[in-house]
This record gives sequence, C-alpha cells and structure tokens, in this order.
Amino acid sequence: MNARLLLAVALGGSLGAAGRFYISGLLPAYRDFPVGTLIVNSAASFLLGYIYGLLFWGIEVPPDWRAFFATGFCGALSTFSTFSYETFSLLMEREYLIAALNIAANVIITIALIFAGFILARR
Repeated sequence: MNARLLLAVALGGSLGAAGRFYISGLLPAYRDFPVGTLIVNSAASFLLGYIYGLLFWGIEVPPDWRAFFATGFCGALSTFSTFSYETFSLLMEREYLIAALNIAANVIITIALIFAGFILARR
C-alpha cells in the first residue's frame, strides 16, 4: 500500500467527516425530512462526478488528489449509511410517504448531480 495515498485518503476522510457533521448539524430535519443528509449526499455526488468527468475528458488528476477527494473526502462526506438508517427509522414510524420521498430525492438528485459534475468537468 502506498503510504502517500493512504495519508491522502485519511486527510480527505477527516475533512469529509467533519463537513458532514457540520452540515448535518446546521441543517436539521425539516418536517421529519432529513435535509442535511440530502445536502451532503448531493454535494459529494457532484464533486465525485466532477472528478471522474475530469479523468474521462483526459484531464490528469494526480492519484494522491484523486484519493484525497474521491475516496477520502467524498466517501466520508456522503452518508449513505445515515440515509439508510433515517429511511429505516421513517418506515418504523410508519412515515411511508416521507420515507419514499427521502429515497426518491436522494437517489434522483445525487445521480443527476453526478451527471452535472461529469458534464461540468468537460469545460
């Protein structure tokens, strides 16, 4: 294992986790809908799409920066496990409509933002 890449992932991950904690605390649930989770999942999806768009369009992103942003920062910022837990909790509370909205919003918005980041990287 490359120690430089491991350090890049660790540093990116610590910043992503701190960002997730801050944003989630800043944006509490709105009428039981977990807005903070949607925002961090969306931001991580956009950034990840942008990074991979740069790579796809032939712009070199050094491996240590790729590890820092894609694996570390985006991996820690995106909160799929939190999203899953919040959705499960909504289902357990019989909040079926809010749970379905949460699933649809997170999946559709994050995929759209991967695409947007990918296209933006082309410019």
